[in-house]
Amino acid sequence: MNIELVPVKRENWDIILELRNEFFQMFYKQTKPIQKDEHYAYLTENEKNQNFHHWMIKFNKKTVGYVRILNEDVGIMIKKEYQSKGIATKALELVEKEAKKESIKKLIALVKIENEESKKIFEKNNFKMKMFWYEKDIS
Repeated sequence: MNIELVPVKRENWDIILELRNEFFQMFYKQTKPIQKDEHYAYLTENEKNQNFHHWMIKFNKKTVGYVRILNEDVGIMIKKEYQSKGIATKALELVEKEAKKESIKKLIALVKIENEESKKIFEKNNFKMKMFWYEKDIS
């Protein structure tokens, strides 16, 4: 399987936005589709963050997903037509290698309870569940 991580370029930002808006229901913070200006502001701000690393995922030279590390938290998104093919599992292995190059000592994954597919990917890569997180919106 020919999977590679390629550093994100500004020309990839629209693809990342499409993925974010397609999968926002699986995120713990983003609760609705976001606009292009909000997305671009997020990436522009995080470009300055030394704890932010991100890559496009390529499968046979075709862009099929996106992965990022933000303060040790790994987030990964694969286009629907490429899911369940082992791409995310392999991409996560590659992310671990990149993290080591950046002297990152630990990776975490914040996964929503109902996101069974992500749980499988992280468990396949030897991530261990460490806690339950309870939350209550009181606004």
